[in-house]
Amino acid sequence: MRTREDILAELAELKANPPRSYSGSMYKTAKKHALLNELANIESDYNTLSDSNQFEHLKINITITTK
Repeated sequence: MRTREDILAELAELKANPPRSYSGSMYKTAKKHALLNELANIESDYNTLSDSNQFEHLKINITITTK
């Protein structure tokens, strides 16, 4: 599995080398969106904290997600 740093490095590489044609622009745009989605998935998995407590017959589940 790729790390957050790998994805950020690849995004920086895309930004440093702009496309030279329309088809190159379409390819890099699609690749950028895929990388951003992958980064969002990694960050949401990494920054999720779950806790569960039980009080007599009442069960409380708390999920906190930070970005």
